[in-house]
Amino acid sequence: MKKPQGLIIAIIVAVIVITVGAFLVKKPVSQSNTAFLEKYGLNGLSVEEIVQKLDSSTSDASGLRASITSDYLILSDASDEVRVALPKDKFYLSFAPYLSQTHPCGTHSLTSCQGELVNQQIHTVITDKAGKEIVNSDMTTMANGFVGVWLPRNIDGFVSVSYDGKVAQAPISTYAGSNTCLTTALQLN
Repeated sequence: MKKPQGLIIAIIVAVIVITVGAFLVKKPVSQSNTAFLEKYGLNGLSVEEIVQKLDSSTSDASGLRASITSDYLILSDASDEVRVALPKDKFYLSFAPYLSQTHPCGTHSLTSCQGELVNQQIHTVITDKAGKEIVNSDMTTMANGFVGVWLPRNIDGFVSVSYDGKVAQAPISTYAGSNTCLTTALQLN
């Protein structure tokens, strides 16, 4: 009888230690993230809302830097960095069609990437590899010259952009490690 009771007590103690340890490890990180997000007026927003807010503006005098990878929204300033996981089923692609000037980009910076066509209406069609339309709509580039779209994860496809009678097309992919910024391939002709 003592062996099963001792085993049960050991299991209960182990569960309590693991639970308390996990709580203690997670609590400071969570408080740190909350404080950081509060500092920049982002607390309580979903990751999609934070991305929209930051990508649609051109500068932040507060020193906040933000970039987006295939897996994380990375927020930082001179002293801290916070990583917010993206939804498991969504991928953020930001693209900037252009006429004469752009910059090479793979990881989109929500706070410093600047495109040429600011506040311009474009027509965008995004299809998967089989030709199924994911996006087909008129969009307006933001103050930073980019358009950002949330796409399904784990697809290959194409983006086609029309502006002022000119068209640009480029392949896209939305896998872990895929680029979140598309610029040089979208020169309008």
